[in-house]
Amino acid sequence: MKTMKMAIYIMLALFLSGMASCGSEDSINPIPELGNPPFDLPRGEEGSLEELIYSVYEKYGSFVLYDFDQTEFYTTWNGRTVYWYAPVKSGNKDHVAQMVTFMLEKVFAGYPEAFIAKFLPKKIYLVDSICNTSSYNKSNLVNTLVTNNHGLAVSNVGVKMEAFTDSDWDAMNTGIVTAIMSNIYNTMTVPDEFFALVTYQFIYMFDEEEDADPEGEFDAYHYVLYTNGFVGSNAFLEYGYFMPHKDGDDLGDYLSFLMSTPKSEMDRIFARFDIVKQRAFLIADFMVKEMEMDPVALQNSFCPNDPLPVGYFDKE
Repeated sequence: MKTMKMAIYIMLALFLSGMASCGSEDSINPIPELGNPPFDLPRGEEGSLEELIYSVYEKYGSFVLYDFDQTEFYTTWNGRTVYWYAPVKSGNKDHVAQMVTFMLEKVFAGYPEAFIAKFLPKKIYLVDSICNTSSYNKSNLVNTLVTNNHGLAVSNVGVKMEAFTDSDWDAMNTGIVTAIMSNIYNTMTVPDEFFALVTYQFIYMFDEEEDADPEGEFDAYHYVLYTNGFVGSNAFLEYGYFMPHKDGDDLGDYLSFLMSTPKSEMDRIFARFDIVKQRAFLIADFMVKEMEMDPVALQNSFCPNDPLPVGYFDKE
């Protein structure tokens, strides 16, 4: 559970400085071609890369592409912008398999299957490197890039992965999750009240003694975090401060919180921090009305040993 929660709370930490580009209004609408893959998508033999890629399509309805025609790549992208990219080099199938496995086991597994299936971009292009501009510039290289036509480019697929540190993998995880969450934030109407309930200071300071929970239930960081209405941040615990997430990051934190938090923990937080409860209930309603998904069912699928009861988010 500790590992899962760590993944949940880092998910949008890097939604800054061009990590992803926004999609268009139709980015999350179904497309007719999904019934029949428009690409050659063999099932492959057991244990093969093809089988691994097919499993992504079979489970989530998305196509993982790593050896594709440049024309197809550009024509499915936003016609207003052409991005510079370098394809995966030949002889890197093992690295492709490693990245696909990472997405399946580390990124997507952190959410209910139905959620990923609905909001994951439909085409995932694996590339060696990519810029968020039309020409190459080292300072414009990014880990991930979202298109407006169901597309997501994931870069660094190749020998560079061999030198990845934990923070590199965390950044990759964040970029992929950002692609999923940005579709929701940029194409749906999030209730204004959700944002109006909190104050987005640049940083919040906390001290283990001065800001200690008077009831001794939460550590100082979480006590200050929850008191101010947040459930995620860019935290610098050793320095005693955190930077609260805003906009899509903040929404993403609450979506993750609602889907992955056991009932006992959610009850405990709601009992002490009414502002978190208010914001959570607003997003639960948003999930039903805008996202057309049941937050209780999603949480039940992810926390079967401590599920929420039907009607948990009904207004009291």
